[in-house]
Amino acid sequence: MSRKSSTSSTEGVPSTTKAVPPPYEEPNSPPAKLDFEKPPLDVEQPDKNVELKYPRSVFFIVINEFCERFNYYGMRTVLTLYMKQILDFSEDKATVLYHTFLMLCYFTPIPGAILADTYLGKFKTIAILSCVYAFGSIMLAVAAIPNFLPQTGFSMTGLFIIAIGTGGIKPCVSAFGGDQFVRPQQDRQLEAFFSVFYFSINAGSLISTFITPILREDVQCFGDDTCYPLAFGVPALLMIVAVVIFIAGKPLYTIKKPEGNIMGEFFKCIGHAISRRFKSKGEKHDHWLNFASDKFDKQLIEDVKRVLAVAFVFIPLPVFWALYDQQGSRWTFQATRMNGDLGGFVLKPDQMQIINPLLILLLVPLFEGVIYPCFKKSGLLTPLRRIGCGLVLCGLSFVISGFLELALEPTYATIPADGRMQLNFINTLPCQVNVTYRVADKNGELFVKANEYEFVQDLEADKDIFASAFLENPDCGGYLNFNVGFNTGEVNLGKGNGTQGYSILITERENELTITRLNKEEQLEKSDTGDPLVAFFVDDNTFQEYAGSNIRMLQETKKMTYNYTYVLNETAATTPAVDYIVQTEYQKTEIGTYELFYNNEPIGKLENLIQGGVYRVVIQKALNETDYYHVMTVEVTPPNSVNILWLLPQYFVVTVGEVMFSVTGLTFSYSQAPISMKSVMQAIWLLVVAFGNLIDIIVIQFQSDMSQANEFFLFAGIMGIAVIIFTAMSWNYKYVEDEQKENEEKKRLSASSDHKTDSSSSSSDEEGDAKKGEENKAFSE
Repeated sequence: MSRKSSTSSTEGVPSTTKAVPPPYEEPNSPPAKLDFEKPPLDVEQPDKNVELKYPRSVFFIVINEFCERFNYYGMRTVLTLYMKQILDFSEDKATVLYHTFLMLCYFTPIPGAILADTYLGKFKTIAILSCVYAFGSIMLAVAAIPNFLPQTGFSMTGLFIIAIGTGGIKPCVSAFGGDQFVRPQQDRQLEAFFSVFYFSINAGSLISTFITPILREDVQCFGDDTCYPLAFGVPALLMIVAVVIFIAGKPLYTIKKPEGNIMGEFFKCIGHAISRRFKSKGEKHDHWLNFASDKFDKQLIEDVKRVLAVAFVFIPLPVFWALYDQQGSRWTFQATRMNGDLGGFVLKPDQMQIINPLLILLLVPLFEGVIYPCFKKSGLLTPLRRIGCGLVLCGLSFVISGFLELALEPTYATIPADGRMQLNFINTLPCQVNVTYRVADKNGELFVKANEYEFVQDLEADKDIFASAFLENPDCGGYLNFNVGFNTGEVNLGKGNGTQGYSILITERENELTITRLNKEEQLEKSDTGDPLVAFFVDDNTFQEYAGSNIRMLQETKKMTYNYTYVLNETAATTPAVDYIVQTEYQKTEIGTYELFYNNEPIGKLENLIQGGVYRVVIQKALNETDYYHVMTVEVTPPNSVNILWLLPQYFVVTVGEVMFSVTGLTFSYSQAPISMKSVMQAIWLLVVAFGNLIDIIVIQFQSDMSQANEFFLFAGIMGIAVIIFTAMSWNYKYVEDEQKENEEKKRLSASSDHKTDSSSSSSDEEGDAKKGEENKAFSE
């Protein structure tokens, strides 16, 4: 996620050199190209031939950056799932809080830069705010421990502290690394440092994005199926290491004093100009900023004008980040509804975020080394056009994600509306059963095939359920011969007062056909992690003879053994009353095929559990003499049948868009800003990211009852509007280089004109002198 980290001012750099643009703080982008300015000739220059040792201090900075980025991206990767699974927020609320956190992370660099440049200096700012950062990370990890602290309050406080810490040090670390080099003797070493610095950022991000989902999902701790304390704790430990390493390098650092804050002057100049414009009557200027000329230097005013010209073009750009940053929220939730089975390896939904940095590392060299040079001579891909292409591609990625969501919708759970319910008729017999049902004013008839099930949707809840079952062939395919009771007659199964649904079991009791409703509601919703959910009906009249009866699911793979146990310790109340049916609760399991054991005896297999599926397994005494127990699997909610790799097209498109937008935009913002305003321009670039996340918060808060597919299309439409506005705003933009050429041409023409004028004036002056002489002579005469 290529965003500029440094807003630290370039002011205070000796006049002999131009400040080096800080590298990208976020991963997935190349370091900014170094741009050196020739020093004035009247200043004594250091001897470039003198070779200086590579500063050892930078190794402390690089390791510190690796650990800090590991912490930030590791924590962020699992954050939305933590909010949904552990803090029990809805997807919408978890998404809003996630983007609120990101917004704060990109607002706080401004006070961090002011603190470093004006008061504390870079070293003290990094050291103090890193300690704050580490404390927030520890608080988040501890808050994730169940029943230890109020989880929601402490988690939100920890995130707020992290936002202050990471945002505060963001504008300082790369610039502090640059301070360790002597310019210009070590310019090449400085460029190499930024490359290593960039590599450490990507390494920390890539490794943590892969590892923390494993710590979250594959480790169990504190009685939970997941281990978020470890997923947050390991990154927090790395942040502590980062603080220790950074402070340990102090004796080797080159530490510069605070150099003043140009951002303060920038805002003061604008504020004073606005104030005088409304207060000064009759005073006119070509530009409203010139009203500040009574107090501020002319060059400062011109520099502010230049920055505002670039900032004007930036107005539509937050929409890019509004879409892009949803990789960690909406796209991650979308991945939970997909099948991550890659044949021997299961890709976790939050691990999909690693695709972006991997693609960046492949695409950036391709664009910089091949694609851009091909278009350079034609002049087609100017910086602003690249940015516009990035916007278009980002919007296109959301069109793709919208169509993917439409393909996913048939696999989603059918959740009854408020006041409604569904019924699931399960036929455990080896022959077809005809069923009639009646709930309030809705009735119907079903033909449930042997060992199959049928759903009836949208029935009124809190009403009596009447149902009957009968067999057309009483011998039931030769397995049974019902002496009596091949027609149950209409049975009152009681009121369905839940909000989900109920299972109705059609089976045999003592050679009679029976129909029974289980009182516990079925769970229709999929697990929030995408793991399969499994529960059991045990219909066994010998159940009460076994104290501590249990069901075990056993799966042995090359890597590990999965063993899940369901303890049968209570019977389910049923209607009509049958005291030996047990209904277990749902448990998360791994995908695959399992061996089933009932009271430690093998009874069969549970075939092919798939991610996202909700399965109710019926175990009952077999109706024939060949098998002792009969196992039947009911698919309550369909599994995630769409493979998670179908996310690759939208990730590829958005990453190409990022390469064209973010890398170009950062370079553009730096190159177009005046030398004195480089830090201000980078601060504005970071604010673009913050405002992008603010757009997410506003849209998600105010959209209601909109499907996820339509929301994706809505964001794509917003991007379309942003592209149009950006095109209009940037159409007549003049690049600094073009303005410089125009100014040079004007000076040349002016000089040529002045030369002609001087020649003409000289001739005129001679004629005038002659005339004056004549006049004087005449006058004297």
